[in-house]
Amino acid sequence: MILTGLSRSISKCTPQHGPAQRGKRNCRCGPVGTVLFSLLTSRHRSDEFLPVNTPDFSRNNLDRTASPYLRQHEDNPVWWQPWTREVLEYAKERDKPLFVSVGYATCHWCHVMASEAFSDPGVADKLNRDFVSIKVDREERPDLDHYLMQFLLATRGSGGWPLNAFLTPEGKPFLALTYVPVKPRQGMPGFPEILERVTEFYRSEAHRVSDFALPFGYGGSGKRSTPAVGSPIAPDEIAPAAVHRAHNLVRREDRIHGGFGTGAGAGAGADPGPKFPPHSALLYLLHVLELYRDDVVEETVRRTLDAIARRGLHDHLQGGFFRYCVDVAWTIPHFEKMLYDQAMLLWVYSLAWKVLGRPWYREVAAGIVRALDETFADPDGLLISAHDADTDHQEGLTYLWSDGEIASLGADEREHLLSLFEIVEGGNLEGRHHLVRRDDGPLESADLELLERMLERRRARPQPGRDDKIVTAWNALAAIALVHAGRYLDEPTLVERARAIYRALETRNRLEDGRWIRSSREGRRNTVECLEDYAALLYLTTMLAEHAPSEEKFEDWVPVMMELEARIDAFRHEGGWLYSLAEDIPPVPADTFDSPTPSPKALAEAALIRSALLRGAPPPPPVPLGPDYQEDFHNLAVLMQEGEFYLLEGAELLPWRELPANGMQRMSPRETWCFRGICRPGRPEEWNPPAY
Repeated sequence: MILTGLSRSISKCTPQHGPAQRGKRNCRCGPVGTVLFSLLTSRHRSDEFLPVNTPDFSRNNLDRTASPYLRQHEDNPVWWQPWTREVLEYAKERDKPLFVSVGYATCHWCHVMASEAFSDPGVADKLNRDFVSIKVDREERPDLDHYLMQFLLATRGSGGWPLNAFLTPEGKPFLALTYVPVKPRQGMPGFPEILERVTEFYRSEAHRVSDFALPFGYGGSGKRSTPAVGSPIAPDEIAPAAVHRAHNLVRREDRIHGGFGTGAGAGAGADPGPKFPPHSALLYLLHVLELYRDDVVEETVRRTLDAIARRGLHDHLQGGFFRYCVDVAWTIPHFEKMLYDQAMLLWVYSLAWKVLGRPWYREVAAGIVRALDETFADPDGLLISAHDADTDHQEGLTYLWSDGEIASLGADEREHLLSLFEIVEGGNLEGRHHLVRRDDGPLESADLELLERMLERRRARPQPGRDDKIVTAWNALAAIALVHAGRYLDEPTLVERARAIYRALETRNRLEDGRWIRSSREGRRNTVECLEDYAALLYLTTMLAEHAPSEEKFEDWVPVMMELEARIDAFRHEGGWLYSLAEDIPPVPADTFDSPTPSPKALAEAALIRSALLRGAPPPPPVPLGPDYQEDFHNLAVLMQEGEFYLLEGAELLPWRELPANGMQRMSPRETWCFRGICRPGRPEEWNPPAY
């Protein structure tokens, strides 16, 4: 095996992400493999946002980019380049291998490696002499990140960020790693030694790098990407099948701490962490509860919702949620805050309030809206991408409280705080305190006043850095969640806020030729087109169309939906789905795995089904239910397609609080309702009658 000796020496040292738990810091390495990475595909350019002047390759050019992540590395002595066609051609002309480092602005271990290896003059000298070094923001180029991550997973079994890959000048990866220290540590060679070995290999053995390509039908994480075609599920089969998958999810639950994961069982033997909020699984289970009511499923959903909201994943002072918790009990988070988590959890808790009726869930959802308004909104009403985990190079510094700070509170205020939160002497994280609620449920007015005072103290501290780029899909997902919140919290202004986000996105991230781009920042556009962006936009427009106040206004949305459908069709490829339409990488199959947002494939399926139902068009071909805990959003789309969602038409819209969560409606001169394959005049006398 190529570089076998080197791969054997890289062991038990790096923060990793398994396919089902991206973000997990276990530490495992495997053999090195090879992969074809052709750069000859002819599709839309993806580097139009970069300066047109010829770059100077003997300097760090990241100061000419817009990405916050790339700009974080602009002062490194490494001669970093952005991923562009000019850079790739330069590497071929000079016959230099590529060193491609992928990460994102709020990635803690990316910061660590930036301050260690990439700031080391000796490392920089080796990289500048022997390699063309490229930095990639995975949030701007999720397709390239996904492709290289599949290589990393295929050759090592798990992955993470920073994702560091070595490629031939033609773009064939032959070694991929995550975090690497400068000096040898725990049996692992330091980064300078790795560079020497890679250079030696390339000079003598580059011809041995063999081709490896991901076939369509492979969606990443070992899953299929093809839209599996099956026979329609009979009405008497869909309900048992849906509930069966719900019970499969229940069997994955950690019944002590809440949440799901391999080996969770009753809590004993559960993975030690990390714990990620299972967004899509919760959405699927909540819809199953709305349709079929099941005590076991309800208990599972409540336990997970309560744990996520009560413990350390939740920002109890300002609302919103951190990325994940590093322990099984949801106590200590990784402190970055991502827009997509706020979007998905607002969707989840709004739906939970509608389905389960617990007031606390309404309060949690309202807190997420507050967090979006106060910490994510930009001056145009769009939403920035993320907040860093680190403040002044210390993770969680903004959010943690010292013993001295707690002791300095007045006696009454300190006693009140201790009654609300689990605060123990010496803290729960390296001598400091991260706030974890003692009990769940809504807070009293006096409690809320105390939290406001604590928040004001926290605001006086240094704050985390922000990634202020505008990502199309994440803004669309947030707008979808705001529509749900507007409906179920009975706050119509939130629907207007979602509509405003769509209009602002049109101005910022839509080109004159009608294409929607991935992201933008400071007036500069990253023009790669991704399936996820179009799918989220179509799903959003179907929801906004449901709020059209007249049939004419509804019809105004129809050409918008049809144009987005046509653009989504451009992503179909060899029986599967493309991740993007970029021209500078080979066709990359879209993922099928829901992590942390719905997979691009599932989101596209659901959006196309909703659009067809609302327009009265034939729905897409039927698809079977997929694996639980992997394709939960896809399974939700199947329920929609198989008639388990109501479609109401009428001259007046019903109040959303009167419709079940599985209800859709549109303006029409006729008054009908359809459910489980049958359409009738008038309005239903009961909602969701037993299916079996």
